[in-house]
Amino acid sequence: MKLTTAPSVIQPARDFPELLPHARPAVRLHPRRDRPGPRDSHIGGPLWWPAAEPWPDCADHKDVNGRPYTERMVAVAQFTAADFPEIRFPDGTDLVQLLWCTEWHDQPHPAGWGQACRLVWRRAADVTGPLIEPPDPAEEGDDDMVPLPCALHPERVTDYPGEEELPAGLGERFEAWLEERDLADDLTTIPGHKLGGFLNWCTTGRPDTLDCGDCGAPLELFLQFDSSEYGLGTYGPGGAPHRFRPLEERDGEPDEALGDPLREPVGMVIGRFSHGGLFTCTADPRHPASFFTQ
Repeated sequence: MKLTTAPSVIQPARDFPELLPHARPAVRLHPRRDRPGPRDSHIGGPLWWPAAEPWPDCADHKDVNGRPYTERMVAVAQFTAADFPEIRFPDGTDLVQLLWCTEWHDQPHPAGWGQACRLVWRRAADVTGPLIEPPDPAEEGDDDMVPLPCALHPERVTDYPGEEELPAGLGERFEAWLEERDLADDLTTIPGHKLGGFLNWCTTGRPDTLDCGDCGAPLELFLQFDSSEYGLGTYGPGGAPHRFRPLEERDGEPDEALGDPLREPVGMVIGRFSHGGLFTCTADPRHPASFFTQ
């Protein structure tokens, strides 16, 4: 199924060429509820996991009496090199799997706050005895952070940074340009589930430094999760359909209710119905990742 994002009302090459050097490729994942298989790229589906390999636990928990206990991690996402050549897979790997604890944690980065995550990089052909059925998540976790099974319909797009990640003065000039023309910014920090691109730091602000805790290399946005693919507002300015509502899904009347499977396919609530980003090390993505919630 092809899903396509409508063009922005802003054309940087024509309207604001100063933005062009700061563009970054991204992949809108367009998750849709489905039954993906264990070898597919997906969010919320079964992982291609070796039956002989222990399922990850999170041990960073204490009960009301201070006694430690563990929680089973939840399968969150899986991506293959064949589907997503944009991912910088370490040598000898072609499959990456994300699991996390559904409770909130401090992160490897001092400013991080979100899920305790584990990224597993592996070679799919090495999994010769796959796990048939993964364990259920522990009941004590947060159900809002357990994704529904979704197939992915990737679309390659161009993303632009928000004001905090632009050179001094450029963000202010762009905001002034928009205000003079009474335009909303539908260009920067693309919402929804995406690989790459830029995160909107609307709640916490961008940390002063965004470096790997292991080696000091810069962190980059690997994967964004969002409570909604195109915001709570079904329509954009002037009553036009929201730009990020795919063109192919505009025939019917949109559902204004919470839980709309097209607008909120993954069924997770990130923060206060906002979004979050999983950041990885640019030098070695196997270093601990950090999740920043907005």
